[in-house]
Amino acid sequence: MNQKIAVITRNISGITGYDVLIRGTGASVQDYLDTLNTAISALPLQRTRRRARHCRACDRCCAERAPLTAIDCLILKNAVGEDSLESFINRYTTVSVKGPVVDITLKQDDEGRCIFLNHKKKTCRFYEARPFVCQTFICSPATRRALELREEVVNKGEDELVRLWFKTDMVVHQAYNPGPNPADWPPTPFTNKSCYSSILLKAVLSPNLWQKLTRPEQK
Repeated sequence: MNQKIAVITRNISGITGYDVLIRGTGASVQDYLDTLNTAISALPLQRTRRRARHCRACDRCCAERAPLTAIDCLILKNAVGEDSLESFINRYTTVSVKGPVVDITLKQDDEGRCIFLNHKKKTCRFYEARPFVCQTFICSPATRRALELREEVVNKGEDELVRLWFKTDMVVHQAYNPGPNPADWPPTPFTNKSCYSSILLKAVLSPNLWQKLTRPEQK
């Protein structure tokens, strides 16, 4: 049992969802991932999508946008056997640039599904290496602060990926008046990190959200 993070069931609009409580300043992003993954399997969380009683062999979320963090790409790069981060970005992601905004997501196949989806088994071909956004998604309601935690980690992680993208040939798959400026992507808590266990949540989250998550939610 992880003593640094707790995932607690909550009644949200009549449905059993969850909340997150951080119990220690040393809690890492990996601690959060481990605890939430366990909770998704062990807790009686109710799915809000019809016919989705559990996650196994349900591929409905595999058709959704999947933003990537820098660490996601490093892990997946090794899983698929790519030599470099640049080659992984070129082959397995979609880089969209709209004005000054850069968005890097998992590539989708011709059917609009994640390219790593095994259509027959309805499971991920690289399940153990699946991205942060995939590991932390469940079609079950969550408290606002739990959703904000997930969002802030994803945003900081993708910011770092974009920062690294500027150091490559900067392939762009979709462009709409592109004009990104590398100065808009300074170093983040993900900088020079290669795994989620080395990134502390306190360094990633805004002070206001950190304060909320370290106190039990008021019912």
